[in-house]
Amino acid sequence: MSPIDLAYGKGRLPIQVAGDLLAPRAAQPIADETRAVFDALENPIGARPLREIARPGERVAIVVNDITRLARADLLLPPIVDTLNAAGVPDGDIFIVFALGIHRRQTDAERRLIVGDRIFERIRSFDHISTDDASLVEIGVTRFGNRVEINREVWEADRIILTGEIIYHLIAGYSGGRKSLVPGVAGFRTTTFNHRMIFDPNCRAGKLDGNPSHEDLLEACKLADPDFIVNLVLGPQGGLIRVVAGHYDLAHREGCREVDRMLAREIERPYDVVVASAGGFPLDIDLRQAHKGLENACQALRPGGAILFYAECPNGAGIQAFEDYVRRYNDEFEMRAALEREFAVGGHKAYWIARLGRLYDVHLVSALDPEFVRRCHFQPVAPADRAAALERLLEKAGPDARVAVIPYAGFTLPVLPQLVQPKLTEDASL
Repeated sequence: MSPIDLAYGKGRLPIQVAGDLLAPRAAQPIADETRAVFDALENPIGARPLREIARPGERVAIVVNDITRLARADLLLPPIVDTLNAAGVPDGDIFIVFALGIHRRQTDAERRLIVGDRIFERIRSFDHISTDDASLVEIGVTRFGNRVEINREVWEADRIILTGEIIYHLIAGYSGGRKSLVPGVAGFRTTTFNHRMIFDPNCRAGKLDGNPSHEDLLEACKLADPDFIVNLVLGPQGGLIRVVAGHYDLAHREGCREVDRMLAREIERPYDVVVASAGGFPLDIDLRQAHKGLENACQALRPGGAILFYAECPNGAGIQAFEDYVRRYNDEFEMRAALEREFAVGGHKAYWIARLGRLYDVHLVSALDPEFVRRCHFQPVAPADRAAALERLLEKAGPDARVAVIPYAGFTLPVLPQLVQPKLTEDASL
């Protein structure tokens, strides 16, 4: 067996394992990242260059991701702000909104880390708070019946620029694009409505067309009609692979195609044992985030197969409702019944986790309380015991077991041939 270092929090943990490596396809990172951003601003998809959109006297809102996303706003923001300045928009007419969605508030240190010292000191920035009704405005209703409430300051800005990263998303198909607006700067009720779609089998990673969650978000985004997006496609270690800019749907779809080229990994048939890492910080900052990588990794497993999953989760579950559901309900069936009675954001994550625990033999290497891990229907594994845990799993699976290693599960989507999605269309859905 060969040793492999798997990301765990901000460090790495080695393990000896033999198996098929399921990793993102090799992609050469862009050498001059800043130039790539400027080029995208000047050569957008489905929109005019940013310098032609903003005008002197206009107020510009720039939406950026929060600390739970590896979106590299510190790379994106200087070219965007410089372009706006050159178009006659001074710093005082620009503001930054952190797209918290329904996540916790951030510290000043976290906000500074996200945008970088230069931008933090020059441009006013603040967290969006989804539960602050006074800061929200209703802008319309989607055909699904979702009443769209978004941040009032964003809505009242003359120009709206969305930024972020595109990667697979468990409900909406892909992150980025429209998601920076809803749920990024949307009201809690709007986000909750969309999250209720989790029980629809078409709401899944790698699917846009026919995905009601995506289509609801896209309609909500169209109501706000943002002027420009700038999205990144990053490699697992944060290197820049592609910058897409322009129309909120057309540019986003091109980024999604780039994600598929790099991150979708076709497998011949499911594996008996998988060893995987969420991908390290911030992908394993809490179980709520690490779950995304776990869900991806389990796509490579046969029903009842075993997985040894690395996710430090120093911030615990990540949301109180998640913990409450895990402690209050015994299994996924009780959780689903509760969610259907009254949907609770965070409770839906507990439901998903419990479902994985029923379908697969999940062994979690983490810093979480072992009793909480057991309540999630997983087996807790201390980092020091990971090798022994793997040995037990391999022994139980037998000498002919098929084994896979997924070093960056948050960035890798295993797909069986019959599940490969049709190529994304070039046209906007709306």
